[in-house]
Amino acid sequence: MNQPERAGSEGNREPSARSRLPLWLVLTAAFAAALLVVLGRAARMQRPTADPFAAEPKLFSRQWLREPIERNRFLRLSIVGSDLSGLTFTSDGQRGWAVGDHGTILSTRDGGGSWQAQRSGSKSTLLAVAFTNDGQRGWAVGGDGTILSTGDGGSTWQAQASGTKTMLSAVTFTSDGQRGWAVGTEGTILSTRDGGNSWQTQASGADDLLLAVRFSRDGQRGWATGLGTMLSTHDGGSTWQTQASGKDSILSAATFTDDGQRGWAVGVDGTILNTRDGGNTWQAQASGTKNWLFAVTFASDGQRGWATGSEGTILRTRDGGNTWQAQSSGSTRGLRAVTFSSDGQRGWAVGREGTILSTHDSGHYWQAHTSSPRRWLYAVSFAGDGRRGWAVGVGGTILSTRDGGHSWQAQSSGSKNWLRAMTFTSDGQRGWAVGDNGTILRTRDGGDTWQAQASGSKRWLSAVTFTSDGQRGWAVGGNGTILSTRDGGNTWQAQASGTEAWLYAVTFQDDGQRGWAVGSEGAILSTQDGGNTWKAQAGGSLSWLYALTFQNDGQRGWAVGTDGTILRTQDSGNTWQALSNGSKSRLFAVTFQGNGQSGWAVGTDGTILRTRDGGDTWQAQWGGTNSELHAVTFTDDGRVGWIVGDDGIILSTSNGGRTWVAPTYARYPAPWFYASAFLVLAAAIIGTRRIRQSQAQHRHAELPQS
Repeated sequence: MNQPERAGSEGNREPSARSRLPLWLVLTAAFAAALLVVLGRAARMQRPTADPFAAEPKLFSRQWLREPIERNRFLRLSIVGSDLSGLTFTSDGQRGWAVGDHGTILSTRDGGGSWQAQRSGSKSTLLAVAFTNDGQRGWAVGGDGTILSTGDGGSTWQAQASGTKTMLSAVTFTSDGQRGWAVGTEGTILSTRDGGNSWQTQASGADDLLLAVRFSRDGQRGWATGLGTMLSTHDGGSTWQTQASGKDSILSAATFTDDGQRGWAVGVDGTILNTRDGGNTWQAQASGTKNWLFAVTFASDGQRGWATGSEGTILRTRDGGNTWQAQSSGSTRGLRAVTFSSDGQRGWAVGREGTILSTHDSGHYWQAHTSSPRRWLYAVSFAGDGRRGWAVGVGGTILSTRDGGHSWQAQSSGSKNWLRAMTFTSDGQRGWAVGDNGTILRTRDGGDTWQAQASGSKRWLSAVTFTSDGQRGWAVGGNGTILSTRDGGNTWQAQASGTEAWLYAVTFQDDGQRGWAVGSEGAILSTQDGGNTWKAQAGGSLSWLYALTFQNDGQRGWAVGTDGTILRTQDSGNTWQALSNGSKSRLFAVTFQGNGQSGWAVGTDGTILRTRDGGDTWQAQWGGTNSELHAVTFTDDGRVGWIVGDDGIILSTSNGGRTWVAPTYARYPAPWFYASAFLVLAAAIIGTRRIRQSQAQHRHAELPQS
């Protein structure tokens, strides 16, 4: 009677046993998951290529396999338009400030990963900044005796009365935020005992420019350096004495350890001086460079130190300066300030053209956080399909897109000259770009490769146009330069323009006979014979004209320029009429649809103007930026268009300009990560199947043989 119950009991337990996952399967899944996490972290930590304007690597190449995938890589770094001269960080290495030209103040709360502008309320050049360690109280100094202060981390800045108009080049405060000193031209030394509410002049006994000032924690011992001058004080600056540095060189910066005994000063010609007795005596150290050193800092141990200078120079020492080694900054711009955390691992440097660098490994690798104005774009062109497009700009930059402008990749131009104009044939294969020093580049494969053509000129070339057959073309530029070709640019010949005006734009009818060019002081030229002869037309304006466009009939045309100038002709340029548009901006580009009714003009201060009646009336459109806009183009239907300009601005619209959007930067793991993840998952699946097959075979072998 009991036997069925036992069988039923065992049967009830059997599903529960089967529902439990085998230990081997759990361990396999856990190992695969852990390996994927490790690979993911390694992929996220991987550094992208240093140059965001480098050409994209070839598909399936080693470089392609190992580098992170970036969409719109050229947008990775933000633009800072001003030179930066001063830098400070709180001890946590998270909060920092940088100052520079035109009253620029930048702040970060994430260790330098991102920077935001703060409103200084000043247009003076700011040369130095100091903050208390709480990150709330701070001071910035600069030209015309400017002293700014904040009590809320820089959210608001107020001017303090310095009592001087001399340039102030450095500032320092004690930890209590009450006692501070600022130094500058003509031996100026100012001091405060109330957080800067009042400043008094101290007698330095020097007439030279002072570039740096440092004080020990007690606020008694201090040093100031400048044009061969070394000053010291032991009473908070009440009296200053000259110290013999042994050098007549300009000393740009100095730093001391907390004990006030060990110190270093740097300056021109790679000068590095060291003292071990509070500055009573100084000895030269071999820097190994002749570049001007602008800044120096040391870790708290007094052994590890860094100096920065011109041409992107970064030097490092591990032995108190007995030996110095160069580090690669990845930049050629002067680095004017440097600071490190007390552990000597995290560091930051700032300098010319808004350069901001950071390191997390004592300087073995420096990462850029900002881009120079190399991102400025001057021209844009799209193929007839509206998918393939190109933009050119500063430093030989050429960007291309194959998806209508959503993502852009850098192409290798082989040139460092500024490229100011470009044009492509409708097939999107043949194109030309022109720029400084007579530069003419040509591509026959949609920009995959570019070759230089001999222009025979060293003039600045600002515009280029070709007929649809890609054979006849013209380029114009400085001092009335006009070049023409009849063989696709293989050879270029100069044409006589009859003017010394700078020519900024040129256009031709597709017959290659009728053409126009415009330029400085209202210059308008026209030709009826392909440019063999050019004649001046009276535009009735002295404004500089930067762009023009004509309809296919060769009758209706428009030209734009300074002070919001828009001119229109309806008789091939024989007469021109000024059009009212309500703008005083410089207009750099103009385009019209084939119907001659819908048109757009763009220019300074983010200006976008739109007309629907051939230019009789114009309405402003908002592109979301105040940057200079240099070029505009639209598809034939007038719905899809693109604009490029300063700061790497690329805008696109799909509704005729009612709304404009900019591409965004995105970063993804390198292809090796996806390949590795696939291999891990494949290995786990294959391993699981083999284990299951082995177990099934084992169970089958244990079954009684019939």
